Amino acid sequence: MQSACGIIGLMTASEWSAGSRDNGRAAALGCRAHTGWAALVVVAGGFPRPEVLLRRRAELGDPAGRVRRNVYQAARGLEPAEAAALVEAAERVAAEQAAAALGGIVREAMDEGVVVRSCAVVVGTFSRGVPLESILASHALAHAAEGRLYQGALLKSAESRGLDTIAIPKRSIWEQGESALGVAEDELRDSIGELRREVGPPWAQDQKLAALAAWITLARSS
Repeated sequence: MQSACGIIGLMTASEWSAGSRDNGRAAALGCRAHTGWAALVVVAGGFPRPEVLLRRRAELGDPAGRVRRNVYQAARGLEPAEAAALVEAAERVAAEQAAAALGGIVREAMDEGVVVRSCAVVVGTFSRGVPLESILASHALAHAAEGRLYQGALLKSAESRGLDTIAIPKRSIWEQGESALGVAEDELRDSIGELRREVGPPWAQDQKLAALAAWITLARSS
Protein backbone atom coordinates (compact mmCIF):
# COMPACT_ATOMS: atom_id res chain seq x y z
CA MET A 1 0.00 0.00 0.00
CA GLN A 2 1.32 3.48 -0.80
CA SER A 3 1.22 5.80 2.15
CA ALA A 4 -0.10 9.34 2.15
CA CYS A 5 3.52 10.47 2.40
CA GLY A 6 4.39 8.82 -0.89
CA ILE A 7 6.42 6.07 0.73
CA ILE A 8 5.69 2.47 -0.12
CA GLY A 9 5.47 -0.13 2.59
CA LEU A 10 5.09 -0.26 6.34
CA MET A 11 7.85 -0.23 8.93
CA THR A 12 8.03 -3.23 11.17
CA ALA A 13 8.39 -2.92 14.92
CA SER A 14 11.98 -4.18 14.66
CA GLU A 15 12.84 -1.48 12.12
CA TRP A 16 11.47 1.19 14.43
CA SER A 17 13.44 -0.26 17.35
CA ALA A 18 16.62 -0.35 15.28
CA GLY A 19 16.10 3.26 14.30
CA SER A 20 15.67 4.32 17.89
CA ARG A 21 19.14 2.95 18.67
CA ASP A 22 20.78 5.04 15.94
CA ASN A 23 22.79 8.11 16.84
CA GLY A 24 20.63 10.40 14.70
CA ARG A 25 19.18 13.63 15.96
CA ALA A 26 16.10 13.13 18.13
CA ALA A 27 12.81 14.46 16.78
CA ALA A 28 9.11 14.15 17.45
CA LEU A 29 6.06 13.77 15.25
CA GLY A 30 2.96 15.86 15.82
CA CYS A 31 -0.44 15.01 14.31
CA ARG A 32 -3.61 17.04 13.89
CA ALA A 33 -6.45 14.91 12.49
CA HIS A 34 -9.64 15.84 10.71
CA THR A 35 -12.34 13.68 9.14
CA GLY A 36 -10.39 11.41 6.82
CA TRP A 37 -7.01 13.12 6.89
CA ALA A 38 -4.32 14.52 9.15
CA ALA A 39 -1.52 17.06 9.13
CA LEU A 40 1.79 15.51 10.17
CA VAL A 41 4.78 17.59 11.26
CA VAL A 42 8.20 16.33 12.35
CA VAL A 43 10.19 18.77 14.49
CA ALA A 44 13.48 18.90 16.34
CA GLY A 45 14.87 21.30 18.90
CA GLY A 46 12.73 23.50 21.10
CA PHE A 47 11.94 27.05 21.98
CA PRO A 48 13.44 29.48 21.01
CA ARG A 49 15.05 27.62 18.09
CA PRO A 50 12.62 25.00 16.85
CA GLU A 51 13.19 23.34 13.51
CA VAL A 52 10.43 22.03 11.27
CA LEU A 53 11.91 19.06 9.42
CA LEU A 54 9.00 17.51 7.53
CA ARG A 55 5.36 18.31 6.82
CA ARG A 56 2.93 15.94 5.16
CA ARG A 57 -0.78 15.43 4.66
CA ALA A 58 -1.87 11.90 5.55
CA GLU A 59 -4.98 10.54 3.88
CA LEU A 60 -6.76 8.32 6.40
CA GLY A 61 -9.95 7.53 4.50
CA ASP A 62 -10.70 4.65 2.17
CA PRO A 63 -8.60 5.23 -0.98
CA ALA A 64 -11.10 3.17 -2.97
CA GLY A 65 -13.98 5.33 -1.79
CA ARG A 66 -16.13 2.41 -0.70
CA VAL A 67 -16.33 3.62 2.90
CA ARG A 68 -17.19 7.27 3.39
CA ARG A 69 -14.85 9.31 5.52
CA ASN A 70 -17.70 10.76 7.57
CA VAL A 71 -18.77 7.25 8.41
CA TYR A 72 -20.94 8.09 11.41
CA GLN A 73 -22.96 10.51 9.35
CA ALA A 74 -23.24 7.89 6.62
CA ALA A 75 -24.40 5.32 9.17
CA ARG A 76 -27.28 7.43 10.45
CA GLY A 77 -30.56 5.86 9.45
CA LEU A 78 -29.09 2.39 8.95
CA GLU A 79 -30.08 -0.66 10.94
CA PRO A 80 -27.90 -1.09 14.05
CA ALA A 81 -25.96 -4.11 12.77
CA GLU A 82 -25.34 -2.49 9.41
CA ALA A 83 -24.25 0.76 11.05
CA ALA A 84 -21.83 -1.06 13.37
CA ALA A 85 -20.31 -2.98 10.45
CA LEU A 86 -19.79 0.24 8.51
CA VAL A 87 -18.05 1.92 11.45
CA GLU A 88 -15.82 -1.12 11.96
CA ALA A 89 -14.84 -1.02 8.28
CA ALA A 90 -13.89 2.64 8.59
CA GLU A 91 -11.82 1.88 11.68
CA ARG A 92 -9.90 -0.83 9.81
CA VAL A 93 -9.22 1.47 6.88
CA ALA A 94 -8.11 4.32 9.15
CA ALA A 95 -5.75 1.99 11.04
CA GLU A 96 -4.16 0.78 7.80
CA GLN A 97 -3.80 4.27 6.39
CA ALA A 98 -2.41 5.67 9.63
CA ALA A 99 0.18 2.90 9.84
CA ALA A 100 1.27 3.59 6.27
CA ALA A 101 1.46 7.35 6.78
CA LEU A 102 3.38 7.20 10.05
CA GLY A 103 5.68 4.50 8.72
CA GLY A 104 6.41 6.59 5.66
CA ILE A 105 7.22 9.86 7.38
CA VAL A 106 9.37 8.21 10.06
CA ARG A 107 11.32 6.30 7.42
CA GLU A 108 11.79 9.52 5.49
CA ALA A 109 13.12 11.19 8.64
CA MET A 110 15.52 8.29 9.22
CA ASP A 111 16.86 8.71 5.68
CA GLU A 112 17.75 12.28 6.69
CA GLY A 113 19.59 11.11 9.81
CA VAL A 114 16.74 11.99 12.18
CA VAL A 115 15.23 9.55 14.67
CA VAL A 116 11.57 10.10 15.55
CA ARG A 117 11.15 8.75 19.07
CA SER A 118 7.79 10.20 20.07
CA CYS A 119 4.41 11.08 18.64
CA ALA A 120 1.84 13.54 19.93
CA VAL A 121 -1.72 13.65 18.61
CA VAL A 122 -3.97 16.65 19.14
CA VAL A 123 -7.35 15.38 20.32
CA GLY A 124 -10.78 16.77 20.96
CA THR A 125 -13.24 15.93 23.71
CA PHE A 126 -15.58 12.99 23.56
CA SER A 127 -17.47 11.24 26.33
CA ARG A 128 -16.45 7.60 26.61
CA GLY A 129 -18.98 4.83 26.65
CA VAL A 130 -21.61 6.58 24.51
CA PRO A 131 -23.70 3.88 22.75
CA LEU A 132 -23.56 3.81 18.98
CA GLU A 133 -27.29 4.44 18.70
CA SER A 134 -26.90 7.63 20.76
CA ILE A 135 -24.03 8.82 18.57
CA LEU A 136 -26.01 8.22 15.42
CA ALA A 137 -28.99 10.10 16.80
CA SER A 138 -26.96 13.31 17.16
CA HIS A 139 -25.19 15.22 14.39
CA ALA A 140 -22.80 16.76 16.92
CA LEU A 141 -21.94 13.43 18.54
CA ALA A 142 -21.46 11.81 15.14
CA HIS A 143 -19.05 14.56 14.12
CA ALA A 144 -17.11 14.22 17.38
CA ALA A 145 -16.97 10.44 17.01
CA GLU A 146 -15.46 10.80 13.54
CA GLY A 147 -12.72 12.97 14.98
CA ARG A 148 -12.03 10.40 17.68
CA LEU A 149 -11.89 7.61 15.08
CA TYR A 150 -9.04 9.19 13.12
CA GLN A 151 -7.24 10.50 16.19
CA GLY A 152 -7.41 7.02 17.69
CA ALA A 153 -6.03 5.44 14.53
CA LEU A 154 -2.96 7.66 14.72
CA LEU A 155 -2.43 7.03 18.44
CA LYS A 156 -2.75 3.26 18.11
CA SER A 157 -0.45 3.15 15.11
CA ALA A 158 2.25 5.13 16.90
CA GLU A 159 1.94 3.00 20.03
CA SER A 160 2.07 -0.26 18.10
CA ARG A 161 5.37 0.73 16.54
CA GLY A 162 7.11 1.64 19.76
CA LEU A 163 6.90 5.42 19.78
CA ASP A 164 6.38 7.27 23.05
CA THR A 165 2.83 8.45 22.40
CA ILE A 166 0.71 11.11 24.05
CA ALA A 167 -2.70 12.66 23.36
CA ILE A 168 -2.85 16.41 23.90
CA PRO A 169 -6.30 18.03 24.16
CA LYS A 170 -6.71 20.93 21.76
CA ARG A 171 -8.46 23.01 24.42
CA SER A 172 -5.36 23.01 26.66
CA ILE A 173 -2.51 22.70 24.16
CA TRP A 174 -1.28 26.29 24.43
CA GLU A 175 -1.29 26.15 28.20
CA GLN A 176 0.63 22.87 28.07
CA GLY A 177 3.08 24.42 25.62
CA GLU A 178 3.63 27.34 27.97
CA SER A 179 4.39 24.95 30.83
CA ALA A 180 6.56 22.50 28.88
CA LEU A 181 8.60 25.08 26.97
CA GLY A 182 8.83 27.67 29.73
CA VAL A 183 7.60 30.60 27.66
CA ALA A 184 4.54 32.82 27.90
CA GLU A 185 1.60 31.70 25.77
CA ASP A 186 1.43 34.95 23.78
CA GLU A 187 5.11 34.76 22.91
CA LEU A 188 4.76 31.10 22.00
CA ARG A 189 1.84 31.83 19.67
CA ASP A 190 3.77 34.63 17.97
CA SER A 191 6.90 32.52 17.54
CA ILE A 192 5.07 29.57 16.04
CA GLY A 193 3.12 31.86 13.72
CA GLU A 194 6.31 33.56 12.55
CA LEU A 195 7.81 30.22 11.52
CA ARG A 196 5.81 30.57 8.30
CA ARG A 197 8.52 32.95 7.10
CA GLU A 198 11.07 30.17 7.38
CA VAL A 199 9.10 27.11 6.34
CA GLY A 200 6.61 28.61 3.89
CA PRO A 201 3.13 27.23 3.21
CA PRO A 202 1.33 25.18 4.27
CA TRP A 203 1.55 26.69 7.76
CA ALA A 204 -2.06 26.97 8.85
CA GLN A 205 -3.65 26.14 12.20
CA ASP A 206 -3.31 22.39 11.63
CA GLN A 207 0.44 22.56 11.06
CA LYS A 208 0.91 24.94 13.99
CA LEU A 209 -0.95 22.68 16.41
CA ALA A 210 0.82 19.55 15.15
CA ALA A 211 4.19 21.24 15.55
CA LEU A 212 3.35 22.53 19.02
CA ALA A 213 2.22 19.06 20.11
CA ALA A 214 5.52 17.63 18.89
CA TRP A 215 7.56 20.29 20.73
CA ILE A 216 5.66 19.61 23.92
CA THR A 217 6.55 15.93 23.86
CA LEU A 218 10.16 16.73 22.93
CA ALA A 219 10.44 19.09 25.89
CA ARG A 220 8.92 16.57 28.26
CA SER A 221 11.16 13.75 27.07
CA SER A 222 14.29 15.84 27.53
